[in-house]
Amino acid sequence: MIKNARFVPVTYVPPSRKDIGGRLLIENYNIHMTETTSKLLQDAELFGLTAMGDGTTICKYPLTNVLFAGGHEHQALIDVIDSSNHMAIGGVKDARYIAS
Repeated sequence: MIKNARFVPVTYVPPSRKDIGGRLLIENYNIHMTETTSKLLQDAELFGLTAMGDGTTICKYPLTNVLFAGGHEHQALIDVIDSSNHMAIGGVKDARYIAS
């Protein structure tokens, strides 16, 4: 990469931290989700899809991960659900809760 730096125009301005954490992050997410969804749904009629759930806690925040797998995508994180309200009323992140 350093060898190619000499080919960058003098007028080049690198993206700001706000661009990286904003529009570029959103654009990258959208591209990733489009590619993942396409691979997940490819031949889904033939192979089917597998739904999986996983409970986790990150920095004291209880979360539930929703994952799917298909014939061409072995693992796709579809959503992360905040389980704080469920846990606040005494619930647990068991198989019954994750399946609902």
